[in-house]
Amino acid sequence: MIKVVLIASFLVLTSSVHSQQISMYSQYMFNQFTINPAVSGSEMYAPVGLSFRRQWVGMKNAPVTQTLSAHTFMGESMGIGANVFNDVSGPTRRTGLSVAYSYHINVGDHSKLSFGLASQITQFVLDRDKLITELPNDIAILNQTSNELVPDFTFGLYWYGENHFVGFSALNLLESKNDLFDITTPVTNTLDRAFYFSGGYRFNVGESFKIEPSLLFRYMMNAPFQMDINSKFILKEKYWLGFSYRLNDAFVTMLGVDLGAICFGYSYDYTMSDLVNYNSGSHEVFLGVKMFKGGKGKTPWHKRNRLYSSYSKGT
Repeated sequence: MIKVVLIASFLVLTSSVHSQQISMYSQYMFNQFTINPAVSGSEMYAPVGLSFRRQWVGMKNAPVTQTLSAHTFMGESMGIGANVFNDVSGPTRRTGLSVAYSYHINVGDHSKLSFGLASQITQFVLDRDKLITELPNDIAILNQTSNELVPDFTFGLYWYGENHFVGFSALNLLESKNDLFDITTPVTNTLDRAFYFSGGYRFNVGESFKIEPSLLFRYMMNAPFQMDINSKFILKEKYWLGFSYRLNDAFVTMLGVDLGAICFGYSYDYTMSDLVNYNSGSHEVFLGVKMFKGGKGKTPWHKRNRLYSSYSKGT
């Protein structure tokens, strides 16, 4: 029985940041749609992204996450998208589908502001067969296997242009108060509201080299505040190298290549928290496909901005 309480306590502490409620990503800067529905429709093509993350390699039953996402524009001012995710951590699993809609308005000659809303349904499962206790056939878990299906909503704002972006999103707006993994009375694991704020700017350094610093803030009720400080270095719009420092948690190295219709990314997280003695880091792989790139469905950026077009004609 004591082991059951310890396992449950660990799940409560870790789910708020890592897996059971909100998945952890290191390559969100290359696919921000996964954290903000307002990003849908912001590109001149339809990006499809597949990612796989194995966290804390070497620790048994550490979080493993798979995500498949896609979004596209509809006309000049609307966007739609969908996100399918599966997140497994020890005896718990979180699987769901999110569908997003966004509306984009011009707020200047070189920028737009979009409003996004996503509805989602998530299945939270606690597998009793993966719980090991000191007592065989312990009724504490035999009678309390959980399988919850929880609906919710996410709201987002996204201000973006050719070289800048600022985003805000609020997740778990309904904030379900059900005990998602109810295996013993003193322990509760409710679905808490979470907030993301991100921003970045791309600087041109010569004709073929660019630098893009960015920040990401995460805050969940009843959990520690988190901040990521990122830098991305881009060569010839094709190769990139990135670094990220996650406050009091990890240092991340990222690299990738953009082949036009297909892009590939890999990241490695070196743990800097107290868990460093128990794992060899985290790995994440990202594969992106740019559907309908170069099509005629959406007006290119420079033709949608009067001042930019005038400047181009004058030169």
